[in-house]
Amino acid sequence: MRRYVAGRTDITEKAREQYAWAIPHIEAGLGAIPLSRLDRDDVAAWVDGLANGGKLSRRSVQICRNVLRAALTEAVDEGLIARSPAARVGLPRTVAKPVKVKATAAWSELEVDRFLEATSTHRWAIAFRLGVLYGLRRSEVLALRWDDVDLDKHTLRIDESLVAVSGGAAWGDAKNERSRRTIPLDEATQRCLARRRAEQAAERLAAGRAWEGGNLIVTTRQGGIVLPRSYDRALERIVNNTGLPRLTSHGLRHTAATHMVSTAGDVGELRAIADILGHSPEMLLNTYSHALPRSRNAVVARLGRWST
Repeated sequence: MRRYVAGRTDITEKAREQYAWAIPHIEAGLGAIPLSRLDRDDVAAWVDGLANGGKLSRRSVQICRNVLRAALTEAVDEGLIARSPAARVGLPRTVAKPVKVKATAAWSELEVDRFLEATSTHRWAIAFRLGVLYGLRRSEVLALRWDDVDLDKHTLRIDESLVAVSGGAAWGDAKNERSRRTIPLDEATQRCLARRRAEQAAERLAAGRAWEGGNLIVTTRQGGIVLPRSYDRALERIVNNTGLPRLTSHGLRHTAATHMVSTAGDVGELRAIADILGHSPEMLLNTYSHALPRSRNAVVARLGRWST
């Protein structure tokens, strides 16, 4: 396993950290079994053990299973075994680890208004606005560059990411093909971008030779990258100071998606929302189905036009 992970040069730094994290779990459950004797029942029992152990989330169990599967596939390619015993092992339907209870899943419209007002003069106002209204991921917001903005077409391109890793942050492409997208911008957001550009020009003058260069939109006062943890700390301070319910950077995205879905007027708008978020329509409906009852009520209310 360790040789396999060390030899992977085609993965991101974040993925490499996940692979390295999975190794102890794999070794603890299967390390005592010789490769030539490892069979499907061994792998299935190990996966079930992870799921029922009460320590790992479903996503963590999936990572462990996927890393093992990839390593065994390479062992087949190298001729070490005839076929992979993990190839047909699925994930359990349930995982014993309890779901963490968050203070709130999404802010209300009034709370979004309070947040936007509280951040309107912040240096990273555009980042917070794009997160809570458009649902951009933290990694996407921190990777935005000025050449991603087209004010003539009123659009913003998203095709890079700046993700958190143990050493700070690492650059990567957008999460997947759907994540690479171009979205339209409303007028207020374009004005927010213009204010940020003017602020940054002043910061560049003040920094002088200390300016670190580049054309990122969200930066430190010296023009450097903003670490994901620094962004999270700033968000936490703002939330605490305004007395809003606790919400993480992912919660901003969840808030944006929830409000967009709940006010969608038709299937076409749901498809447009999926495009803005970088989701597939299927994932959008599965993830934000909690917002649909409001939409169903609106549909029923419109049906009431036809009175008998």
